[in-house]
Amino acid sequence: MNLNTTWNTLRSGSDELILCADFHTTGRPEAGFPDLVAQLGHDATFWHVNPPVVAPGSGTDVKEYVQSWLEPVREQGLTVRAVFGYCVGAVYAAALADELAGSQAQAPQVVLFDPEPTSMETIRYQFGNVFGMLSSILTEEDVAETQGEVERLIQVDGMTVGNYASELYRTFRQVGERAFERAGLDQEYGTEMWALFSAFLSYLSFADRLDPRDRWLESTALSSSGEYNGLNRLRRTGEFGAGELVAREIRFDAGHGELLRSDGVAQAVGKLLER
Repeated sequence: MNLNTTWNTLRSGSDELILCADFHTTGRPEAGFPDLVAQLGHDATFWHVNPPVVAPGSGTDVKEYVQSWLEPVREQGLTVRAVFGYCVGAVYAAALADELAGSQAQAPQVVLFDPEPTSMETIRYQFGNVFGMLSSILTEEDVAETQGEVERLIQVDGMTVGNYASELYRTFRQVGERAFERAGLDQEYGTEMWALFSAFLSYLSFADRLDPRDRWLESTALSSSGEYNGLNRLRRTGEFGAGELVAREIRFDAGHGELLRSDGVAQAVGKLLER
């Protein structure tokens, strides 16, 4: 399968390249890397990933998926100075750094923002956010059918993150296509919606097949005050064990959704990049 990953340039600067891993869409309430980069004075070129469009359950290999992120970087022949990762993007930041460490003279610095692995709970929550985008054209029956599947599937014995994402995508297509037909929406809109949703679910589910822990133990994490986010969540649930999770943690009063918009966070990142 030919996977096409592209990168948006958040700022053009020196030949020093900094990669930002996060799935950011128009209208998302949480602050994103465009908010952070706008506050940084560091002279570098900042790229933000557009993950490839691939349907969950397609059989795509996770290594192939990650390599598709790196192809545009290697085509430009640039050295990556740092990799940033927000939330589940922190898993990909670790994977990118692992790959780059073997292909350039010095491994990139890794800076994590509320790092956390994906989970079925994460997918259920994010699915609800995306599904809400169709609320204006959904019937009560559509909503009930979808919510029923969301809850039923998560309780199935042996259900995995990958299978959960694949089944939710199938449900979303069935319900969404009926809603589009009733509303008289054109095929182009549907194609864009399926592409966005399949890319997002794959982004979340592929992360479950990567283990970032060794790289995280060499990285700096910037943590919000959100009890259910990032390292705060991992310490509460113990899903990554009881030991150290990162090399260094810097804590902020900002909530999870405001972390990348915080002046204090921008100042801390600027200092980290001066090293």
